[in-house]
Amino acid sequence: MRHATLVLLAIVLAGSVLMGQDLPASKVPAVVRQAFHETFPGATKVAWKLKSPTYDAEFLVNKAEVTVKFDASGKWQETESAIPRAKVPPPVNETMAKQFGGYKVIETQDMQRVDDTRLRYEIHVENAKEIVKVMFYADGAIITRSAKPKAAAKK
Repeated sequence: MRHATLVLLAIVLAGSVLMGQDLPASKVPAVVRQAFHETFPGATKVAWKLKSPTYDAEFLVNKAEVTVKFDASGKWQETESAIPRAKVPPPVNETMAKQFGGYKVIETQDMQRVDDTRLRYEIHVENAKEIVKVMFYADGAIITRSAKPKAAAKK
């Protein structure tokens, strides 16, 4: 019984690290909070998470959902912004239609990263069996693709 309890505890702790730990703003380094407020002065409904090694802020700007990542020194790493499907470039939509024609689009985002000057588009799609996250460049080229079985994704 003790072994089963320890295994369950390890699974829960590992899951919270992988998904990120909710963090009160007071626990976010001041340099990170300052960089955030300078970059997004109009942000509302800010929620912080520690997703080691980054501090992630999830918030709204002009009613749009945004997530930004900073390292512990306050250096910007990445910004993901929810966008309407109509803002996805035509070449991305063409690739989506060819490779994921039977899937339903459930989320569309654009992404900027410190290590890549090109804008990326992250599209989440689903069918009866799986949820797929696909990353594209604006020209429709697929950068990465990952999938989860539908049952596993509903956690």
